Amino acid sequence: MEWKDFYTKKEVTPHFVLENICVHRALLTEIFKERPRAVLEVGIGTGTMSAFLSLSGIECIGVDNNDAIVTAANGVNKILGAHAIFHKADASSLPFKNLYFDIVFSQGFFEHFTDDAIIIFLREQLRVGKKVILSVPNNFYPKKDIGNERLLTKEYWDGFLSSNFRMLYSTNYYEFSKEVAGWWNKKIERALVMYMAKISL
Repeated sequence: MEWKDFYTKKEVTPHFVLENICVHRALLTEIFKERPRAVLEVGIGTGTMSAFLSLSGIECIGVDNNDAIVTAANGVNKILGAHAIFHKADASSLPFKNLYFDIVFSQGFFEHFTDDAIIIFLREQLRVGKKVILSVPNNFYPKKDIGNERLLTKEYWDGFLSSNFRMLYSTNYYEFSKEVAGWWNKKIERALVMYMAKISL
């Protein structure tokens, strides 16, 4: 499955929007803590997070390299009555002035790339933004949605990011529960399935 198909074929209902916001409450809270004037989202998915943030008065711009995803996100923006701006751009060459954004963020973007590519993307994000907040599914995430995800541990991400950037904060978040077979009966296993970090230069 391609990103375009995964995001453009997803029906964005009020239930989906609320669920997505609740799942990533920790990420959005970390963004709000920074009291940003302007925020950039790289890799917009359905566009719901930037749309949600824009409703609070933050200047929100979202970029993606796929026209169909940008079109779908603009549709979501309209449905929600939000004020985010979405357009096509290359994540390795962002069309913005140095340090224009207070925060650059992404959710479910970096797990699709090699370490070398991630460093290129993050350096470019830290050219246009003062801080980057990123979120990816971690090694406890139950499946690969697209198929090429690198589901890595918190320890791996912490080591990689702190070796190349200034690590400000990291955590795992969002508890996921699943039923598994036990010796005598089924039991529930719980794990925090998302990793988040805040970095700067």
